[in-house]
Amino acid sequence: MTGKKWGIGFLVTVLTLLILLGGFVVVIDPFFHYHAPILGLQYPLKNQRYQNDGIVKHFEYDAIITGTSMTENFKASEFDELFNCNSIKIPFSGGSFCEESSQIFRALNSNPNLRYVICSLDHYALEQNKDYLRANLPQYLYNNSIWDDFQYIFNKDVIAKECFSVLLYNYDGNTTTSFDAYSNWMAAYNFGEEAIKATYNRSVPTTFVNQVDLSNEQRNALAESIQQNFVELAIQYPQVEFYLFFPPYSIYTWDMRFQSGTQEAWLQSQEFATELLLECDNIHLFSFSDEFEMICDPNNYKDAGHYGEWVNSQILHWMKSGEHQLTKDNYQDYYRRIRSFYSTYDYDSLFEIPEN
Repeated sequence: MTGKKWGIGFLVTVLTLLILLGGFVVVIDPFFHYHAPILGLQYPLKNQRYQNDGIVKHFEYDAIITGTSMTENFKASEFDELFNCNSIKIPFSGGSFCEESSQIFRALNSNPNLRYVICSLDHYALEQNKDYLRANLPQYLYNNSIWDDFQYIFNKDVIAKECFSVLLYNYDGNTTTSFDAYSNWMAAYNFGEEAIKATYNRSVPTTFVNQVDLSNEQRNALAESIQQNFVELAIQYPQVEFYLFFPPYSIYTWDMRFQSGTQEAWLQSQEFATELLLECDNIHLFSFSDEFEMICDPNNYKDAGHYGEWVNSQILHWMKSGEHQLTKDNYQDYYRRIRSFYSTYDYDSLFEIPEN
């Protein structure tokens, strides 16, 4: 065989192998970049930032649940039953407003039948700028260009790990992960005072802590973030009902804020965000910090912030009934009430702190 023929044969072999490998990824498509789950295959849902965009583009739904880890224990089936819809759950653990709203926008662009959106408004995200992204997203999955798809279809980890894990998942007789189970972390944690204090404790007694106000710079940044990430979406898609909520963090989170001197600024940021969001008729805003008995019961929490799935369930029922909804008529009274409670709470009673 001449060198020329050998070279041509080698190139043909390499190209054939590449086509086979790329075709293997396209057919299995573990991140749903090209299609929804194909008939006859079951898929594990396990990687939010790699699978969520494909779920949004190719699954059938008319409602979405998104947000941070505060939304991971929602059960889509319960949402469906209460709101008579067909929902997907696409949470982003530790996500920002920008990340969440970008995915909501992609869902709205992909699905003209979208009716409902549920999304959390987390306390730390109120302090981030409008374009902040915590995680580096795999842009080759999120953009609309085919020219960088080689990073997906010829990715050795996608081929060796993700595609074969789908096949192994089917071999073991599993079924595609439900949106009740997707990202649900309940089975991995204990709840209660001991569990909370394993991650948050203090031995210093509360003295007078100067509570700072929300600065003008913070207020302006928050206004830009709320406007870009939620208000503009609601205005652009008036037919969609947005159910946004401030998560009910435990009394230990309120203690953290009090000890750091940021509790008042946090309250002011919530109240200011509330005023901006209530300008949109199709935004239904909820806050549950006046459920004092629930928030002060450590058995509802695995740490200072994260609550059990029964709280997620209660949130859905409150949303459906309109309980704890903030309106232009009641929001000022709501913030006066919770400010009075949390600014005067005996936080030392949560801990065994020796007297001086």
